Amino acid sequence: MQAKMNHSVDTIRQVDLTQVDMSSFTAHLADCVVLTHDHKLLMQYRPLNWRSSPGCLNIFGGHVDEGETVMQALVRELKEELGAEVIEDDVIKLGAITEDSTQHRELVHVHFWHDKRGTITGCYEAEARRYGRMEEALAHPKIMDYARWSLHECQSRGLLETLGPRSKSAFRP
Repeated sequence: MQAKMNHSVDTIRQVDLTQVDMSSFTAHLADCVVLTHDHKLLMQYRPLNWRSSPGCLNIFGGHVDEGETVMQALVRELKEELGAEVIEDDVIKLGAITEDSTQHRELVHVHFWHDKRGTITGCYEAEARRYGRMEEALAHPKIMDYARWSLHECQSRGLLETLGPRSKSAFRP
């Protein structure tokens, strides 16, 4: 594993998948930064009664089930959570990372997807938050470390350049 960004004492590590034993991780997750058809950053807020990381802001996605590829899991998760119809060729892989919060035992495969065709129908897990600027999302007091890493990675690749100047925080499909 190779550290790419240093967030307060190495909380995120980027993983070179060609140099690691994939079976050494306790879980694999497929997560995604989502840009809506109208160029808003769409993120997931976990309510205070949420089972894990309550009150936190995160990107969408979840666990890769046995027998699934990472891409199959991502497409399934975005369908379950957003009603989205994702075309695999529209997804950009950002990297694979681990977090200090899981003792670097869970591997998160992070992606970017722009819903150019407007297929998102709502938010069916937790609460959706829309942002017109990346800085608005980053200002959330409990944004998860790997969501922060993901947004910075998108920014460094120029993937969020179309974000609008303003937006409301509430999701309105």
